[in-house]
Amino acid sequence: MVDSGLATFKQEVCSIDIPYLLNQIFPNEELVIRYYGVAKIRQQKNYGETIQEKSIRFADNLRRMRNCLAKTGVEFRATGVLKVRDRDKCKKCGATDYKFQEKGVDVGLAVDLVADALRNRVSHIILISSDTDLVPAIKVAKEAGIRITYVGFDNQITRLLSSLADSTQIIRDSEVIEAYRRMFDWLRA
Repeated sequence: MVDSGLATFKQEVCSIDIPYLLNQIFPNEELVIRYYGVAKIRQQKNYGETIQEKSIRFADNLRRMRNCLAKTGVEFRATGVLKVRDRDKCKKCGATDYKFQEKGVDVGLAVDLVADALRNRVSHIILISSDTDLVPAIKVAKEAGIRITYVGFDNQITRLLSSLADSTQIIRDSEVIEAYRRMFDWLRA
């Protein structure tokens, strides 16, 4: 998206017509679409001005993402938190580099995946995540007789997930760009 000139920063890409995108890939499926993300972001004042600004921007992007998902009928499942994680100290100047890290989002997704499978709520799960922490949940769902389709991006297919799934689909950059353009045009209209 950034490479295509449609967005200035990767973080601006929170307006994608996800139902359109998935209906292009799965035209004959009745889809219930859930998006898993952090529950809430608090301003991080204890780590300096840069991290505080990033936390404010992240919170704004989350709000816009949730609004966009609501407009398109996608359910947002709030799970997990956003934490500040320190990185190695610079050997030259001693400064610590801080990064954000989502914690618990994959656990929330895994719990729902297993619960849906064991309660016979679904017969087919379409998983759009390359997180291998989900492997145990996928195995439980498959043991319960649930069909799993793994969806990865054309440059980021996870072999393990692809090998466990009953089938694999690929989302191409051009499809994501079209879904972004549709939402961008719809929001501007």
